[in-house]
Amino acid sequence: MTATDSREERGTGSDARQLTTLRGWREFVADRPAVPDLLPGPAWELLDDSARLDYDEARLAHHARLLTVATSTIQQVITEGRRLQYLNRHADAGRCGLILSGPARTGKTTCLAQLGKTIEAMHHRRHPHAAGHIPVIYITAPPAATPRMIAVEFARFLGLPLTRRSNVTDVLEAVCGVCLDARTTLVCVDFTDRYHSCS
Repeated sequence: MTATDSREERGTGSDARQLTTLRGWREFVADRPAVPDLLPGPAWELLDDSARLDYDEARLAHHARLLTVATSTIQQVITEGRRLQYLNRHADAGRCGLILSGPARTGKTTCLAQLGKTIEAMHHRRHPHAAGHIPVIYITAPPAATPRMIAVEFARFLGLPLTRRSNVTDVLEAVCGVCLDARTTLVCVDFTDRYHSCS
């Protein structure tokens, strides 16, 4: 799976979630944010200053997370991604991919992340006791990334140790071995210009 451009991964506080690590990805997939209670006006006014501040902060933090809305575009990407996954499941060669393209800041990364989240959630429902499975890999890379750069991103997501002497073949063999053992079914590559805009 491929998308172009990107946005910064969202997080709360100083612990911004990194979707490009296995731990960060799993936190993203497992995240089910609770909606804070909305107090009636009179009940809010009865709160003391400290309680009112805590209440307001909780609600502001909830709204600042900018939770994803299942738009028709996101639903279409998920439907098409699932369809291609079913077609690829028993294919020996010529597997199909999906490319998301368009202007910057139009939701390509959001669609890609939601597709990955859906596929991973479905996999864990089918295999509830397979804690060692890694059904989805999510990486980012600049558009001009070399094969070695992309291979290193895969290894970084999986937490594989690398040395400066590791060549692309060594890295890919290690990555493919883990993917086969972990029953990886979806690879999301988010090509982003973020690297070029940072200074």
